[in-house]
Amino acid sequence: MNSDVIALSQRFAILMSEYHQSIEDGIIAINEAKRLLRETVALQQVLVDMKMHLEEETN
Repeated sequence: MNSDVIALSQRFAILMSEYHQSIEDGIIAINEAKRLLRETVALQQVLVDMKMHLEEETN
């Protein structure tokens, strides 16, 4: 579970860093949007993994 929390924190930090870089000029370009989307999907996957581990522990 701790590794899930660490991965979640890391992916969120990466997403926020990408977001900050993308909005510096006030415009999110298509390539920036694609990078943000990839990071969002990666973050979702970490959350799904975390959910599965929690479900395993409660069964």
